Amino acid sequence: MADLKPEEQARVLIDEKLAEAGWAVITRSQFSNQENALAVEEALTKGNHEADYLLFLDGKAIGVLEAKKKDNSLGNVVAEQTAKYSAGALPWYQTWANPLPFLFMSNGDILMFKNLLDKSGKFEPIKKMLTPKQLVKLAREFGVKIDSEFASLPSLPPVGPNGLRLCQREAITALEVSFKHGERRALLDMATGAGKTFTACMICYRELAYMPINRILYLVDRTNLGKQTEGEFGSFRLTENGDPFNKIYSVLRPRHFDANNADNMRELSDASVCICTIQRLFSILKGEPDNDDELDESQEEESFFNDDEDTKPAVELGDDLKLSKDFFDTIIVDECHRSIYGRWRKVLEYFNKARVIGLTATPTPQALAFFNNVNKPTYRYSKERSYVDGVNVPPRIYRIKTEVTEGGGVIGAGEKYTEVTRKTGEKKKKNQTFSAAYTNTELDRSVVNPAQIEKVITEFRDVVFERLFPNRIPENGEPDFRHIPKTLFFAKNRQHARNIIETIERVFAEKFPEGKVPDGFVQEITCSVEKPDDRIKAFNNDKNFRIAVTVTLVATGTDVKPLEIVVFMRDIHSETLYTQMVGRGCRSINDDKLRTVTPNADTKEHFVLLDAVGVTQSEKRVPTATEDSTEPKPLKLGELIEHIAHGEVSDENLERLAEKCATIYNRTVDEHNTEFREIAGFSLHDFSVSIFDAFEKGAFPEYIDINEPNLERKRVVSPLIDNLSAREKLAELNAGYQAILNPGEDRVIYSEFQEEDALKHTSAFEKYINDHCDEIEALRIIYHDESKSITNAMLQDLKLKLLTENKMFRVPLLWDFYHVSATENHKVVIPLKGKNEIESITNLIQLVRYAYGRINTLQSMQGSAAKRFGLYLGQQMGNVPRNFTPAQVEILRKVAEYIAQNGCTSRKDLFDFDQNLAIQAIQIYTREKADSELEYLSKFLLQIKAA
Repeated sequence: MADLKPEEQARVLIDEKLAEAGWAVITRSQFSNQENALAVEEALTKGNHEADYLLFLDGKAIGVLEAKKKDNSLGNVVAEQTAKYSAGALPWYQTWANPLPFLFMSNGDILMFKNLLDKSGKFEPIKKMLTPKQLVKLAREFGVKIDSEFASLPSLPPVGPNGLRLCQREAITALEVSFKHGERRALLDMATGAGKTFTACMICYRELAYMPINRILYLVDRTNLGKQTEGEFGSFRLTENGDPFNKIYSVLRPRHFDANNADNMRELSDASVCICTIQRLFSILKGEPDNDDELDESQEEESFFNDDEDTKPAVELGDDLKLSKDFFDTIIVDECHRSIYGRWRKVLEYFNKARVIGLTATPTPQALAFFNNVNKPTYRYSKERSYVDGVNVPPRIYRIKTEVTEGGGVIGAGEKYTEVTRKTGEKKKKNQTFSAAYTNTELDRSVVNPAQIEKVITEFRDVVFERLFPNRIPENGEPDFRHIPKTLFFAKNRQHARNIIETIERVFAEKFPEGKVPDGFVQEITCSVEKPDDRIKAFNNDKNFRIAVTVTLVATGTDVKPLEIVVFMRDIHSETLYTQMVGRGCRSINDDKLRTVTPNADTKEHFVLLDAVGVTQSEKRVPTATEDSTEPKPLKLGELIEHIAHGEVSDENLERLAEKCATIYNRTVDEHNTEFREIAGFSLHDFSVSIFDAFEKGAFPEYIDINEPNLERKRVVSPLIDNLSAREKLAELNAGYQAILNPGEDRVIYSEFQEEDALKHTSAFEKYINDHCDEIEALRIIYHDESKSITNAMLQDLKLKLLTENKMFRVPLLWDFYHVSATENHKVVIPLKGKNEIESITNLIQLVRYAYGRINTLQSMQGSAAKRFGLYLGQQMGNVPRNFTPAQVEILRKVAEYIAQNGCTSRKDLFDFDQNLAIQAIQIYTREKADSELEYLSKFLLQIKAA
């Protein structure tokens, strides 16, 4: 601060005191309702005077601070000046009291305070600037009516490594502004990996610490996410004194909870934050026993993965409820695109006095409608922006196609297979009597072809290092399969998951000296395994656990930052669920932390989405806002038969039964239809026709009520309804059968990064650099082959402009896109290897040259510069009457490495990088020639045209 004037030095210190106390220092032109506690610099007062700082809480002025230089004693003259400003609030300022009651004076070192509300008050020294909360409390003690619940809120912590991310700060600001404007519901749409839970912790802390909020309900989608959230509250330390959240406020995740137990209810009443699923909340609200066998993790796990298939009726609350409507002040709903709809919605809406905050990365139209924002959320942080910000990494799509996955297959006549009855698990060995085709959609559902699974797994094994991560093959060495990138497989069901695991163990065995995969190398993570949370934690931290196979358990919310490959062996037709599943791979991670679990890794610039079923191209569905999820959904077959057996033989139920029986008959092979006819005494086809005929002939009297005889209707359905053996067989037919081929046939027909994807991005990149070849300095030099040096500043400017234009214009991604299309274009692209090559900004020069057609081989500047450095040494030794000593060569080699990494280098650049290296280089070149020699070396290494 030595170059600042004395008063400016004092201002710097005062600004720090204000910031530490939770005041945001802003200029007059920046004033708005976004920040709460504002210290407005040079604020206008009456007489066209300017107060050094006017203090505003929730938009209303409450105090003034006068700043003086360090040697000012802050005497009566300053005190009178401060008092004049406090009485000089302009008529168009909102104020909490006039004159402004709280006066401060400071010279940077000394801070004085006076409370005008205290008649005996005088200026007295204080150690710290008073916080917004302290001023509000003091004002209320002296009778000032401060009726805003937001007045005590301090400004948000700054953006930085130890504070908030920018997107988190923006989200909380938007949320609080919406509440100030009277909204009761707010939706935060934040990309996976943006830190939604951390954002929620900050929201909870601010509400409990500075607002009249006593209890917050935090609804989670599943039990394992509840544990994860509880852990976040335990590690959250962005508090006034740095203590963890759960040391300041009670955080409860109720287990074995009995709402009729006074101690349990007292614990809930005393908790500041209650974390639970909506099912558990329902049991508490109803006062029903919380039996962990009924509310176990597996039940909660699958509750909301497929709302469209949830046929259960909406829950009914009843009258004798254990919690009042105003029990919670705020409700935070995590993964709110799902869990607030369908049968549980009444539970959430019961607490109608609370504000509701929704968190999601995939807002559906239904969610937007629920939060009163049909067109847009309260705040949105897109995945595209998260890529640019480095919060997340983008995917690269690798496609494996086999004949069977693309077009299905045939079970040939005479082929042996095992038939599994889905309902009972019974297995029978069979021979196919005639050739029968199966579609790719039937694969791993009604037909299991072990050859298809094996071909995909084998291809994955063979390309994981050769093509997906070639930079992890050591020079003159073999890839280390003990540390293949962390990989997550999505299977169709649990049996499919087991088949995948068995195949992985068999196919990968030959890559290990022991002839089998190491213990724990591949593991199942589904709701059926014991302690799935422990396995998720192990997958995050255990470097021996390389491949996880799941169905949907790790599909949403679960944080696995070291994950680098996501493999789809099931198709997904829900856009919301697909986005969530893909999002498991996008989390960024510190290089050092990545290497603790994947020792041969360098950095995580992207993740690979390996598509083995065409999921990236299949049609996806998003529910519309007009869909009423509270309407009863069609009954499943078992429920339908139960309703009819009790006499609910309405038109709708009978037509539904006839349709179901016809569908089952048509999709079932003759053998099993014959078995049904032998048991029931009739065929399903004839049974369904009899119901349709009765409707067509008008044989049914009108159905009025279940308590009417309805004999004609009951007579038609009696052959099935009153035959329990037939009903049991029908349930078996409905569940279906699975044919496990032995061994089956298949072959890989395609295995590549998607060319069209690569072409789309390289074409967009080439269009951009052509359109801007004369506007951006680095592009102009390359395009026109100028002799001007391309500096690091130019390259940084180009890098920023590229990322601003398109999230995919990152050097490693563009490099890979060109590598995908290189064979077709008869060009050569040498993959980037090692962290230095990947992070070298001079690779931009090579990319642009390649795109402009200046070079036919795309190679890192690191590699080409190393060769040219050898030429440089020989050239110099041939033309200069002195030779470089070995020590001097090593010094110049370091200079050359810096140039190859950063661009053309001047003496100043070198000094900024390494002062000692710069001095050594100058001594070699001499002070007079250093600048010209460094320029020549830079251009020579980077192959820039000589002047």
